[in-house]
Amino acid sequence: MSQKTRCEKNGPEQLICMSEKFSVTINQGVQRIMNQTLRNITGAILAISALLIQDTRAGVAQPSGIVSLTVPNSTTTFLGTPYARPVEASGTVTSVDNTGSNAVLSVSLDAGSALPASADLANTDTNVDKFYVVEILDGPAIGLILDVTAGSSGSLTVNGKIPSSLDISTGSKFALRKAWTLSSLFGTASSSNVFGSGLTSTASGVNAQVQLLSPSGSLTTYYINKTGTSYNWRASTTTANRNHVPLGLGKGFVVVNRKASPFVFNLSGEYRTSRSRLVVLGGQRALVANPGVFDTDFVDSTIAATSPNRAGGNPNTSHDLYQVWNQTTRKWSSFRIGGVNNSNGPSAYTLLNVRTNPAINKFTSLLVAPAGTNPAVITVAPKLSN
Repeated sequence: MSQKTRCEKNGPEQLICMSEKFSVTINQGVQRIMNQTLRNITGAILAISALLIQDTRAGVAQPSGIVSLTVPNSTTTFLGTPYARPVEASGTVTSVDNTGSNAVLSVSLDAGSALPASADLANTDTNVDKFYVVEILDGPAIGLILDVTAGSSGSLTVNGKIPSSLDISTGSKFALRKAWTLSSLFGTASSSNVFGSGLTSTASGVNAQVQLLSPSGSLTTYYINKTGTSYNWRASTTTANRNHVPLGLGKGFVVVNRKASPFVFNLSGEYRTSRSRLVVLGGQRALVANPGVFDTDFVDSTIAATSPNRAGGNPNTSHDLYQVWNQTTRKWSSFRIGGVNNSNGPSAYTLLNVRTNPAINKFTSLLVAPAGTNPAVITVAPKLSN
């Protein structure tokens, strides 16, 4: 499944990466490196390329990318994006109150930074672009992405409790971003949108559909509805406009090509260099995106080393289930993590207990079903070079 990728400079501002499937343009900027730093043994600060070295701090600044994705004729593809929307506010976490049903982060904002209005942070209107996520940028919980449900000038309330396995240390830096929505990621509903449009989700003018996974494991289909001269994203089962259903940073989605020819569309945004950490409740399911612009695998992405419910030997149904979509066979390949006590370390195992190291292609996602009832922190690190 893994594809070879070749990267070449295209002037000082761009790095062009080509593979058999995708072309990726990443705006690097002259001497910009997404605020990434490493300390050497003398304490000096070294600037590094975000695409060459895995760092312990997430980028928050300017470099961005655009990718053109192709969905084969009349097929379904499970995709994800490493890109994020711009930073709206930033600062440090001064304390965490994890006693209630939703955790509250007390924050100190950077100079010149301000949180959106409380009403915006509490938005639940899926036709308005006001959904936010908070991303932890350094410290033990680096890469943790949480949905914001409320906030004020000095605090952010997030959805659910923060698992005890994650320590958001005092002084950890954070970034507040808008979550991706249907319109912000796939384009405003219009007559010129490449997804096409129609009165229903199966109308001949609908070129492709987007499907989002619910925590229970069901898929909801969205399409661009055309009623008269009005265009809006809608679910296939309702007449309500849903232009800004949130997709969530770090999560995956499904694109269904309804035509007998390849469907091509673009994704763009700021490139995160951090691993992604998503909280998935036990017994639920989530599509988790490969957070990098290169192919990776279970070992390089740290899934084998960080899966919360793992086996010392051969795994079984009491351990986390991971599934990778096989584009050729149109089926899921299923894996669990075992071998924790082996000399060669933990790795993925097939359901027949054969040790393996599955590939996770760039701009794709994998399905995760944590075992047990406790919230699971699923960590996927990007591979920053090929």
